[in-house]
Amino acid sequence: MDTAEIEKYILLLKTAAFFKPFTNGELAELLKYAEVKKYSIQEYIMKEETDECTFFVLLKGKVNVIKDDPVKKRKVKIAQLGPGACMGEMAMLLDGRRNASIVAAVESYVFKVHAKEVEYMPLETQLKFIRRIAVNMALKLKDQSATLIEAL
Repeated sequence: MDTAEIEKYILLLKTAAFFKPFTNGELAELLKYAEVKKYSIQEYIMKEETDECTFFVLLKGKVNVIKDDPVKKRKVKIAQLGPGACMGEMAMLLDGRRNASIVAAVESYVFKVHAKEVEYMPLETQLKFIRRIAVNMALKLKDQSATLIEAL
Protein backbone atom coordinates (compact mmCIF):
# COMPACT_ATOMS: atom_id res chain seq x y z
CA MET A 1 0.00 0.00 0.00
CA ASP A 2 1.52 3.33 -1.00
CA THR A 3 1.47 6.51 1.11
CA ALA A 4 -1.41 8.14 -0.79
CA GLU A 5 -3.57 5.05 -0.36
CA ILE A 6 -2.76 4.86 3.37
CA GLU A 7 -3.70 8.53 3.80
CA LYS A 8 -6.97 7.97 1.92
CA TYR A 9 -7.85 5.00 4.15
CA ILE A 10 -6.90 6.88 7.32
CA LEU A 11 -9.41 9.60 6.39
CA LEU A 12 -12.03 6.92 5.82
CA LEU A 13 -11.25 5.17 9.13
CA LYS A 14 -11.57 8.47 11.02
CA THR A 15 -15.23 8.73 9.94
CA ALA A 16 -16.09 5.75 12.19
CA ALA A 17 -16.49 6.29 15.95
CA PHE A 18 -14.60 3.04 16.57
CA PHE A 19 -11.37 4.63 15.30
CA LYS A 20 -11.74 8.11 16.89
CA PRO A 21 -9.29 7.42 19.78
CA PHE A 22 -6.53 6.31 17.39
CA THR A 23 -3.83 8.68 16.13
CA ASN A 24 -2.97 8.80 12.43
CA GLY A 25 0.19 6.83 13.22
CA GLU A 26 -1.81 4.14 15.02
CA LEU A 27 -4.29 3.94 12.15
CA ALA A 28 -1.40 3.53 9.69
CA GLU A 29 -0.09 0.75 11.97
CA LEU A 30 -3.52 -0.96 11.99
CA LEU A 31 -3.59 -0.88 8.19
CA LYS A 32 -0.40 -2.99 8.14
CA TYR A 33 -2.39 -5.85 9.67
CA ALA A 34 -5.82 -5.24 8.15
CA GLU A 35 -7.41 -4.20 4.91
CA VAL A 36 -10.11 -1.89 3.66
CA LYS A 37 -12.24 -3.86 1.25
CA LYS A 38 -14.93 -2.73 -1.17
CA TYR A 39 -18.04 -4.92 -1.43
CA SER A 40 -20.53 -4.73 -4.29
CA ILE A 41 -24.28 -4.66 -3.79
CA GLN A 42 -25.59 -8.09 -2.67
CA GLU A 43 -22.05 -9.38 -2.00
CA TYR A 44 -21.67 -11.40 1.20
CA ILE A 45 -19.29 -9.93 3.77
CA MET A 46 -19.82 -12.88 6.10
CA LYS A 47 -22.02 -15.98 6.02
CA GLU A 48 -24.01 -17.47 8.87
CA GLU A 49 -22.69 -20.74 10.35
CA THR A 50 -19.20 -20.33 8.89
CA ASP A 51 -16.06 -20.46 11.00
CA GLU A 52 -14.10 -17.27 10.51
CA CYS A 53 -12.44 -15.12 13.16
CA THR A 54 -12.58 -11.78 11.36
CA PHE A 55 -13.77 -8.44 12.74
CA PHE A 56 -15.31 -5.76 10.53
CA VAL A 57 -16.14 -2.07 10.79
CA LEU A 58 -18.47 -0.63 8.17
CA LEU A 59 -16.85 2.56 6.91
CA LYS A 60 -19.15 3.55 4.06
CA GLY A 61 -22.41 2.14 2.72
CA LYS A 62 -25.15 -0.02 4.24
CA VAL A 63 -25.38 -3.73 5.00
CA ASN A 64 -28.23 -6.10 5.76
CA VAL A 65 -28.09 -8.58 8.61
CA ILE A 66 -29.67 -11.83 7.44
CA LYS A 67 -30.68 -14.89 9.53
CA ASP A 68 -31.72 -18.28 8.23
CA ASP A 69 -35.22 -19.31 9.30
CA PRO A 70 -35.00 -23.12 9.40
CA VAL A 71 -38.76 -23.53 10.04
CA LYS A 72 -39.88 -21.55 6.99
CA LYS A 73 -36.71 -22.40 5.07
CA ARG A 74 -35.98 -18.82 4.07
CA LYS A 75 -33.63 -15.97 4.83
CA VAL A 76 -34.95 -13.10 6.95
CA LYS A 77 -33.52 -9.57 7.07
CA ILE A 78 -33.38 -8.69 10.75
CA ALA A 79 -31.55 -5.37 10.56
CA GLN A 80 -29.81 -2.86 8.35
CA LEU A 81 -26.58 -1.28 9.56
CA GLY A 82 -24.90 1.91 8.46
CA PRO A 83 -21.44 3.45 8.67
CA GLY A 84 -19.64 2.86 11.95
CA ALA A 85 -21.29 -0.51 12.64
CA CYS A 86 -18.98 -3.19 14.04
CA MET A 87 -19.54 -6.79 13.07
CA GLY A 88 -18.02 -10.16 13.84
CA GLU A 89 -16.60 -9.37 17.26
CA MET A 90 -18.17 -12.40 18.97
CA ALA A 91 -16.82 -14.89 16.43
CA MET A 92 -13.44 -13.18 16.51
CA LEU A 93 -13.12 -13.24 20.29
CA LEU A 94 -14.77 -16.61 20.90
CA ASP A 95 -13.39 -18.48 17.87
CA GLY A 96 -16.99 -19.31 17.09
CA ARG A 97 -19.35 -19.67 14.21
CA ARG A 98 -21.07 -16.72 12.59
CA ASN A 99 -24.58 -16.28 13.97
CA ALA A 100 -25.82 -14.18 11.02
CA SER A 101 -24.94 -13.29 7.47
CA ILE A 102 -23.97 -9.77 6.45
CA VAL A 103 -24.71 -8.68 2.88
CA ALA A 104 -23.89 -5.34 1.25
CA ALA A 105 -27.15 -3.46 0.58
CA VAL A 106 -25.24 -0.90 -1.49
CA GLU A 107 -21.61 -0.57 -2.49
CA SER A 108 -19.83 -0.63 0.86
CA TYR A 109 -16.33 -0.17 2.26
CA VAL A 110 -15.33 -2.26 5.26
CA PHE A 111 -12.29 -2.39 7.56
CA LYS A 112 -11.47 -6.08 7.95
CA VAL A 113 -8.97 -7.75 10.29
CA HIS A 114 -8.46 -11.40 11.22
CA ALA A 115 -7.90 -12.38 14.86
CA LYS A 116 -4.47 -13.84 14.02
CA GLU A 117 -3.35 -10.49 12.60
CA VAL A 118 -4.40 -8.71 15.79
CA GLU A 119 -2.01 -11.00 17.70
CA TYR A 120 0.91 -9.67 15.62
CA MET A 121 0.14 -5.99 16.24
CA PRO A 122 2.45 -4.06 18.59
CA LEU A 123 1.18 -4.61 22.14
CA GLU A 124 0.03 -0.98 22.68
CA THR A 125 -1.94 -0.96 19.42
CA GLN A 126 -3.34 -4.40 20.13
CA LEU A 127 -4.56 -3.41 23.60
CA LYS A 128 -6.16 -0.22 22.32
CA PHE A 129 -7.84 -2.14 19.51
CA ILE A 130 -9.22 -4.85 21.83
CA ARG A 131 -10.40 -2.18 24.28
CA ARG A 132 -12.34 -0.50 21.47
CA ILE A 133 -14.01 -3.82 20.67
CA ALA A 134 -14.91 -4.25 24.35
CA VAL A 135 -16.35 -0.71 24.55
CA ASN A 136 -18.35 -1.32 21.37
CA MET A 137 -19.74 -4.60 22.75
CA ALA A 138 -20.67 -2.90 26.05
CA LEU A 139 -22.54 -0.18 24.15
CA LYS A 140 -24.43 -2.80 22.15
CA LEU A 141 -25.36 -4.62 25.36
CA LYS A 142 -26.54 -1.35 26.93
CA ASP A 143 -28.74 -0.63 23.89
CA GLN A 144 -30.16 -4.16 23.92
CA SER A 145 -30.94 -3.89 27.64
CA ALA A 146 -32.79 -0.61 27.07
CA THR A 147 -34.74 -2.17 24.18
CA LEU A 148 -35.65 -5.16 26.33
CA ILE A 149 -36.86 -2.94 29.20
CA GLU A 150 -39.03 -0.94 26.77
CA ALA A 151 -40.57 -4.16 25.47
CA LEU A 152 -41.57 -5.34 28.97
